[in-house]
Amino acid sequence: MAKNFFKQFRAGSCYSYIIGSNSEAIVIDPHISLFAEYSNYLKNNSLTLKYILDTHTHADHFSLAAVLKKKYGASVLMGEKAISKVSDVKLKDNDEVKLGDLSFRVIYTPGHTDDAVSLFGENKLFTGDVLLIGSVGRTDFQNGSPEAMFDTLQRIKKLPGDTMVFPGHDYSEKLSSTVAREKKENPFLQEENKEVFVANMCSKQIPKPFNIDNIIRVNRNGEAVELQMIPAREAYDMAQRDPNVKFLDVRSAFEFIETHIKDSINIPIDMLGAKVDELSKAGNQYIVFCRTGNRSPMAADMLIQAGLHNVKVMEGGMTSWQKERFPVIKGQGGISLERQVRLIAGILVLTGVLLSLLVHPAFAAIPIFVSCGLILSGLTDNCMMAALLMKLPYNKKLYKTKLGGGSCSVS
Repeated sequence: MAKNFFKQFRAGSCYSYIIGSNSEAIVIDPHISLFAEYSNYLKNNSLTLKYILDTHTHADHFSLAAVLKKKYGASVLMGEKAISKVSDVKLKDNDEVKLGDLSFRVIYTPGHTDDAVSLFGENKLFTGDVLLIGSVGRTDFQNGSPEAMFDTLQRIKKLPGDTMVFPGHDYSEKLSSTVAREKKENPFLQEENKEVFVANMCSKQIPKPFNIDNIIRVNRNGEAVELQMIPAREAYDMAQRDPNVKFLDVRSAFEFIETHIKDSINIPIDMLGAKVDELSKAGNQYIVFCRTGNRSPMAADMLIQAGLHNVKVMEGGMTSWQKERFPVIKGQGGISLERQVRLIAGILVLTGVLLSLLVHPAFAAIPIFVSCGLILSGLTDNCMMAALLMKLPYNKKLYKTKLGGGSCSVS
């Protein structure tokens, strides 16, 4: 009797998967930071990696496909429209992918990008970035199309209701759903009018991910490299032993101001490119980290490709560091930026609701505007309200000593 395996892996908001059967395995949407996790899982379960599937050309994070291909000799599968120097097999709609005793059907699912495919079988649907839990992927990436997205969703809606849905992302830590649940709760699947759906998608203006063009280029050319991931305790020990080991914090200046590691260097990830030469000339070994470990692999890969090879990534970022109870420096006195944002957002929402009830319904636009701002902040890790608050004299004075003359903080 065949022994089957299934495991979901998480790297921040990015999800990837390994399926195994009869000692053969496929990894779906491998993330650049998870090489050790995949390797250990394959080894511990005596699995041979046969296939690597990228459901589409990722634009918000680096794929590990090229590294795994070189390490294991597995075939890289992608949709037939994918522009890729890494892929070995171009998948068409209704193609079959066999793995041990398991069989999966390829579904061409354009919309988020034009090269997107999903994998369906064994009561599971791996949707990449097309269908998300309670949402769908944006349609302004590589030849994405709201019209194609609508048609794709209509196909997905015809699958059995009990089919488990496993997406490539989730921003609320939800792990899976079902087709039936999405048809009932996902507003994008509920929309039956194609023109309304398209108009709604086109009205959404969402900032593009940082470094998107470089990420797409790296993923298409297979230029990503294996990263050295180390736990917080090892990072702490390294810094204690060697003064040339420096912590490189790629969080925003606001996050750094609130809590940071002593003597760490703060260069927000969107400013990193301009500081590569400076970091290289310093001749240090860098331990890169962010809040949870989502941004730091991207930053580390940028540095490595720019010629800095003494780079490691701290797993779990500042969250893991604080769980280990290692020392940090926190903002002193006053009300923190995070609390200020929560306070003002709450006041605006309450004021808008009261004015809409007591004065004019048009004031309902205020809480709607604030809610959209908070959602955008959660998706992009950038808070416009915090940026504005930092310009107040109160906050400039409060955080002046934390910036240390800082060339790369809030300017």
